[in-house]
Amino acid sequence: MPQQEVFVRLLGPVEVLLGTEPVPLARRPAALLAALALRLNTPVSYGAITELLWSEAELPANSRRAIQTYASRLRDVLGREAVLAYGDGLRLDLAPDQVDLHRFRRLVAAGAGSARAELATLTEALGLCTGTPLSGLAAPRLVDAEASALLDEVLSVVERRNEVRLLAGELDDAFIASLRRLTTEHPWRERTWCHLMLALYRTGQQGEALATFARLVAVLRDDLGIDPGAEATQLHQRMLAADPELLAPTPSARPAVPGPQATSPAAGPPAQLPAGSPAFVGRRRELAALAALLDRPADRVRLAVVSGQAGVGKTTTVIEAAHRARARFPDGQLFAEGTRGGAAVPPHDVLGAFLRDLGTATADIPASPADRATLFRSVCARRRLLIVIDDAQSAEQVTALLPGAGECAVLATTRRRLTVPANLSLDLDLISATESHELLATLAGADRLAAEPEAAAAIVEACAGSPLALLIVGGRLATRPAWPLAHLRDRLAGPGRLAELRLGGHSVRAALDATTGLLDPSDEARFRALGTLPADLVDVESAAVLWQSGRAEARDLLERLCDVRLLEPATPDCYGWHGLIGSYLRDDPARTDPAGARRVLRQALASLANARDRLRPGDRPHHPLVAAVVDSEETDGATFGDRADVHAWVHPRGALFVGLARDGLSSGDDDRAVEAAALAVHFDTVVTDCCTAHEVSAGLLRVVTTTPLPPGAEHFLAAARHNLASALADQGRLAEAHEAAEQAIAAWRRLGDRYGEAALLNNLALLHGRSGDYPAAVAVMRRCIDTGDALPLVLRAHTLRNLAYLLARDGDADGASSTLAAARERHAHEPGSYEGYEAAKIEAHARLAAGEPGAAIAPARAALATARELRSVRLTAQSAVLLARARRLAGEDGRQSAAEALRRLAETGVQDVQTTCEALAELAHAHRATGDAASEDACVEEASRLIDLAGNARTRWADELLGQFATARRP
Repeated sequence: MPQQEVFVRLLGPVEVLLGTEPVPLARRPAALLAALALRLNTPVSYGAITELLWSEAELPANSRRAIQTYASRLRDVLGREAVLAYGDGLRLDLAPDQVDLHRFRRLVAAGAGSARAELATLTEALGLCTGTPLSGLAAPRLVDAEASALLDEVLSVVERRNEVRLLAGELDDAFIASLRRLTTEHPWRERTWCHLMLALYRTGQQGEALATFARLVAVLRDDLGIDPGAEATQLHQRMLAADPELLAPTPSARPAVPGPQATSPAAGPPAQLPAGSPAFVGRRRELAALAALLDRPADRVRLAVVSGQAGVGKTTTVIEAAHRARARFPDGQLFAEGTRGGAAVPPHDVLGAFLRDLGTATADIPASPADRATLFRSVCARRRLLIVIDDAQSAEQVTALLPGAGECAVLATTRRRLTVPANLSLDLDLISATESHELLATLAGADRLAAEPEAAAAIVEACAGSPLALLIVGGRLATRPAWPLAHLRDRLAGPGRLAELRLGGHSVRAALDATTGLLDPSDEARFRALGTLPADLVDVESAAVLWQSGRAEARDLLERLCDVRLLEPATPDCYGWHGLIGSYLRDDPARTDPAGARRVLRQALASLANARDRLRPGDRPHHPLVAAVVDSEETDGATFGDRADVHAWVHPRGALFVGLARDGLSSGDDDRAVEAAALAVHFDTVVTDCCTAHEVSAGLLRVVTTTPLPPGAEHFLAAARHNLASALADQGRLAEAHEAAEQAIAAWRRLGDRYGEAALLNNLALLHGRSGDYPAAVAVMRRCIDTGDALPLVLRAHTLRNLAYLLARDGDADGASSTLAAARERHAHEPGSYEGYEAAKIEAHARLAAGEPGAAIAPARAALATARELRSVRLTAQSAVLLARARRLAGEDGRQSAAEALRRLAETGVQDVQTTCEALAELAHAHRATGDAASEDACVEEASRLIDLAGNARTRWADELLGQFATARRP
């Protein structure tokens, strides 16, 4: 079908016209068409489309496939080349005049030389509107995100047309009737009320005009609890004073009070906004917030401050918002740089330029800053001006440039965190991977990215969400069409990538240099010293040790670095930075400080040792090397009040600990390597004991076990193998866990470490239990208890609890209960502790073993509550499955608990094959109870697949789990 026959309507019910005939579209294809047409000729990712088309509850099993199906249907209507695919999304390829919204915008932007010509153009534009924008769509998210903004855009044009009619003097009954309808349909748009008041006043209906203001007051007070803004209030006051100027159109085409003002330059109102970016993507939330502020009538200046890191797109976002709001500021738009040549531009100079631009003769501009500010406020008082201050350096600079009253608005960007009273403060973050891909596709071409999707993804990752970096990369690709994407990907890989991120006058390094130039030399030197750290993260303790300063001094400097956006606050006392700043810090190897890195490593080890002591009170003394680090005058490890303090402290610092250990292991310094191995083991012990979060440390344990280490590391190598066996067992990788456990117990025996051997026997017994061989597990645990004199009292109680658990799983309810009682006598656990979780879990299993599932529900619930308190995803999932089993055996519905277990594991990415399969089995039982054989089969088949994938197919545990369903299988 010829493309020129197609016309898409968005400004009303969404539909497609072929010629003049509407073509019916199904609901979802129509929503897809709207999503693509709103960003005509711009790639829209599958992720963004999915978010707009479906709520969480409506998501299809494969949203990408569904979107592709809808796209195929659109091609049948629009033509095969109208909807184009690219690597991660779709693009609607039509001429702008084939979509009503884009034709509408072209007409509005065209302007006109006279009021009558502009009126004709605006009327033609509004003739494209056939109702409420995006009406009839079955995509609430898309409508919520876009429809109100489109309606606001249309109404702003309606208001502009009404202003032009007032200027042209085209006042008749039909015009007044249309204004009345608008105030009824949109009662909170004060400008329309002003137009109605002025039209009534100019047609001799002064009494009705004053009554209209009274109705406006009533509406705003009743609906919003506010009074009218400056424009309506001043217009009302001028009507009360019978101002003769109101009876004639004003030259500014604005029906508000003209009043005395500076003479405008002959060229008309200033229009100083820089050109917007043709490749602008994202920032919907921020643009919506700015638009809401700029559209709001006010009797005093509105101020928005947009802050963010260098290169994050502050200026681009503000300029985009300013261009979109231009029509609301007919008296002009002013633009000023707050920084020039690395130094702040004095407000005195900016005010002088602004006054000249607004028509004040140079000879009439005062010399003093205070007098200039006073005159500037007077000149602005009766105007609607939009003022943009880019890269403001201080709150004082912004404050000095603010108008005083009237309907002016100021948008300021800054790299600093300014303490200035603002109506709106926005802090721009880096853009998402999806938005990064869209921006790169706009610059370099979607087809080019689709041809090399893996290289495109790597380039997006290398740019770290920085719009500046993406603009540079996109520009380089656009000007080097012969380059494969893989070539640029390789140049951006590894150290030195900032050297590639420059093009013309744009450079990521230069942007960061400009920011570091704001620091005094000593602060800059300390900031650059952060490049010694092996992660994009630092805490106060590490910074103090690295800089050899006090903690209070270190915290103050870290906060100053946050103020200039070189760092970002994470959790309390932790600060991070994005990857490009990390490259900026680390690209100069000469700046690295091995001695400083070792000081930070030892500080971290001392803190983790203290955390282990808090989680394992009464455990055996520290290894002599660790004890020496803890007692050293050079370290001052963090201390902890309770388990929750440990959890809140350790997890935000995980990337730093992993980096310190990896760097130390590969440093070539024997002492540092041994301390790094100790750090790895202690980090795993702490995260395991606080919430069983093996995922953050298991990979590090593998590095320890595969790295050639000096002789002094034998103890920590054995401990790493020991801990790795536990991590693998919790993940359900039983064969690998057995192998690591055998290596660990051999190592402990070589070292003659009876504590390590006894502790490993405890873990080996639990590993047999995971395999479903409970008799063997009980036998090994009894061997452990027999050699338990090597363990401190608290761990002997722990082994008794584990024996009670294994006896319960082996069906010995009485033995489990008596053994659990003995463990309690040996050591009382803290409320809300891991030991408390274990006790509740064991009690639930003992009740199940005794054939009392109803009595097992309460302790299973207690275990679940404690697991949630511990903030352990793994324990929460395990106890939820236990509760589901107890409910099922007691004749209740356990489906919700089993579903919670699956959801928590899936959402967090925690790997626990056995708990996942047991949750699937409980769901299968629930489906069987309702007669849903297909869903039951699906759950069992998924569990069987996961068991095979983990290598657990020949274990007793797997046989028993799947055997529950074998007799019910259908041919």
